[in-house]
Amino acid sequence: MYKRVLVANRGLIQAACVRAIKNLGAEAVALCEEGDFNQVGVREASRAYVISSNKKNSPYLDVDLVVKTAVECQVDAVHPGYGFLATSSELSKKLSERGIAFISSAFLAKGRSFGEEKKILNNIAIKAGIAVLPHSAVFDDIAKLTKEAESIGYPLMVKAVAASGGRCIREAKSTEEFQTAIDSVLRQCERFGYEKAIYLEKALSHPHIISFPILRDKSGKHVIFPEVEGSVQFRFRKLLVESPSPYLSKENRGKIMSMLPALMDGLEITGYANAEFFVSGNDIYLLDVKESIQHFHGVTNLLTGIDILREQIRLHSGEPLLLQKENIKNEGTVIALNIDAMDPYSKFSPSPGKIERMFIPYGDGIVVQSPFVSGDTVPSNYESVLAKIMAYSDTREKAISNMESALSGFRIEGISTTLPFLRGVLKHPDFLNLKWTGMHMTYESRIQEVLENINSHEEEEQAALIAALALSTDSNASTIMANAEHGGFLWAMFRGSRKLQY
Repeated sequence: MYKRVLVANRGLIQAACVRAIKNLGAEAVALCEEGDFNQVGVREASRAYVISSNKKNSPYLDVDLVVKTAVECQVDAVHPGYGFLATSSELSKKLSERGIAFISSAFLAKGRSFGEEKKILNNIAIKAGIAVLPHSAVFDDIAKLTKEAESIGYPLMVKAVAASGGRCIREAKSTEEFQTAIDSVLRQCERFGYEKAIYLEKALSHPHIISFPILRDKSGKHVIFPEVEGSVQFRFRKLLVESPSPYLSKENRGKIMSMLPALMDGLEITGYANAEFFVSGNDIYLLDVKESIQHFHGVTNLLTGIDILREQIRLHSGEPLLLQKENIKNEGTVIALNIDAMDPYSKFSPSPGKIERMFIPYGDGIVVQSPFVSGDTVPSNYESVLAKIMAYSDTREKAISNMESALSGFRIEGISTTLPFLRGVLKHPDFLNLKWTGMHMTYESRIQEVLENINSHEEEEQAALIAALALSTDSNASTIMANAEHGGFLWAMFRGSRKLQY
């Protein structure tokens, strides 16, 4: 097991990595720029280094700075979390030259290019009996893509090979939209420091997006976790997920799980992987395999009691997989969502600024995570996630009800948030009746349709008054708020026998 690990990220994932590393008995070293010095991941780390960069718009994107700090700290490994440098071949190479492990994908460690890896992935998938969508090769020369688009046909997706979290991916429904989509993807690649390698993929009209988290050790022993449904998206970024998928049939679940071992063996995965599929009826297509930890990894933790982030680090260091499939809990339902600093009434425009007050909900099966407290300022140059909230119950219906109750008591004052939109999603007939698909919110004209499902303005005001009154009179609420003001990462009141691990 590694003795000292550098976390090259910020916010919630930094805090989760720090806690997982320390839970394994290792030292956790945190990077932070000056404005992030008070974040909980920094405070809880064994040591922290304040960094600044003259070369990048964010020091978390400066490869040489991360390598320099890793060498000075004498760490055994670097964990990149998700986003930023999680898929950086340059960082992987430079760390390897200095004998430092990079806890990320196998192809980076093998020095393969993104284009080579995508081709290998598709070939291995086909051999494993998994269909893949019609697609192009990966090109650095953008001029070659026009001919490829004509061959694949519209609608299609323009993707950077490092696309994740809705970044660097756009749909083109026609020739007229094609160049605009390419330009948008390239701008995002530049902004987030991703390699400007692009490929095209056929777009399906109404797919469900379902992924399977997997752990695998160096000997090939593996365990497949319950699937995660991620079809509630906006601009290809997951806003709400649930596990297990209420849409996936028992037959299709068994079919996918029977094909995954050959896929993982072919890719020589060590540690963690997330295999994502498009599912429409009985049609199943492999979308991608990600080896960087995913944004909603906590859903699997809550459902099964297994901290897959901690296991990723342990397995990557060479330790054997000790989990047995029959010992992994798979009961009930978890629903999780992001609350973002964006204004759904203004086309989801960013809403940075000062959080005047934050009222945190609590209740049976409710877990809330946030790096912010009342008085903090949400920056304009980073991801806008204000909080993650998860609801667990023994049935999907109860989990939805628990989440609705929690959102009705969640109040953030001073900035606009996606809370109204999320309340609308939970009440939407398509969500309740399993008809919400991955392309549902591609068309922004449907935003108003979702917002119409929220309570009236009067009901919202009444709920706010009740929440404020409860906070001023209920001793439990007062205790939670007091803890929140000092903690800043996890507020939870989880009454029950399930043990949470992060």
